Formats: sequence, C-alpha cells, structure tokens
Amino acid sequence: MIRFPISNLLSEQKCYDELLDTLHPNGLHYKNGHPLPPNQSPHDRSRAPILDYRCRECGNVFNLFTNTVWAGTHYTCTTVMLVMRGFVQGTPTLQLADELGLDYGTLLARRHQIQQLALEHKPTDS
Repeated sequence: MIRFPISNLLSEQKCYDELLDTLHPNGLHYKNGHPLPPNQSPHDRSRAPILDYRCRECGNVFNLFTNTVWAGTHYTCTTVMLVMRGFVQGTPTLQLADELGLDYGTLLARRHQIQQLALEHKPTDS
C-alpha cells in the first residue's frame, strides 16, 4: 500500500526525501548512469531542496526529477506528493487541478503517463 502521511506532506524537505527514496532508491545518478559523487556541490540551489548538479565529466545537469516521469516539471516536491496522493486516492484530475492551482491539461497528461507506467510495471500472476 502506498502511504502519504499528511504530516510529511507539510514539509518540503520531507517530501523531497520521500521522492528521493522512491525515484532514486540507489541514490542520485547522472543521465549516463554514474552516481553523484558524495562531495559534489550543487550547481544551482534556487529551487532548494531540489538541487541541480552539473556533472564534472560530461557537463550535464541533473536533479531529483531527471530520468523520471517528473522530468522537466517546475512543481515543488510538496506539489508532486499531493498530486501523487490525489492520483492514488482516485481524485478526479479537474478537482485536483483546481485544488492545487495547476493546469488541467498538463495534469491530465501527467496522470496518463503515470497510469501507463503503472500498467507496464504491473506484476503478472503466475
């Protein structure tokens, strides 16, 4: 069961930590697959706690959402968690968009992407 404790949804840092554990269980990795060095300083801190890192080898910029369904989003971690909570709870997209002040079309497209990923990774009965 996927849980979204309300107390964790009130903290941007807790939402970031939860997303990091979910999206990158083995830690952040650059697009080409090598791990983020432990001593790597952020390239951009303007969206903290979402920090952008620039790879020292290839120059690519990477953050929490790179290589995920959330790549390119400008949502905060709290917003992403509230969206996912709404999706899991079956909240209609229009209601969710209105409650969070998000564009309905963008949110609907994201919901469809996530539903497609869920179908592709659905466990098969043996």
